Amino acid sequence: MTIEVSNNKKEFKIVDHDKVVLKGSRTKWYSSGINFFHNSKTYEIKKKGVWSASFTILESGHPIGEINWSLKKGIKLILTNKQKVTNSYWLKTEKVGKWYAPDQQYILCENGETPILTIHYSLKKWKESLEAEFSTNDHPNYLLLACALFLMRQQQSAQSSAAAGGFG
Repeated sequence: MTIEVSNNKKEFKIVDHDKVVLKGSRTKWYSSGINFFHNSKTYEIKKKGVWSASFTILESGHPIGEINWSLKKGIKLILTNKQKVTNSYWLKTEKVGKWYAPDQQYILCENGETPILTIHYSLKKWKESLEAEFSTNDHPNYLLLACALFLMRQQQSAQSSAAAGGFG
């Protein structure tokens, strides 16, 4: 499946077999939160507070998960399903190709061990190319993919601000 990003990374679509299954956008130009729509439900990822590094995931206004950031473990995604079972996920980054190429793979692992989802990121002629694949294709979890895409953007933002020396 492919991920189409438009309007200067403000809007995105997840396309599976030439069918748009999820649409999303950033809430405001200065905000890091996103809204997305899937299966006639509205989802939102928004910051818990102005100075907080944590985010809340809402489904039709009700909390279903959170994203926490720590120095030791990095970014952690916690989702609770309808049966009140909590699953934890971490995003790992792997460099792909030559040392000078910006190509990377972002691998979402359940409990830090089991790979669930891989996002392939590359730049071709200054344009982003994003593709995603689940380790099991029988029931793709598009909510998990949208959250992983958000985690990927947060990680890219942190890496670019660290490379700039933190000033800007």
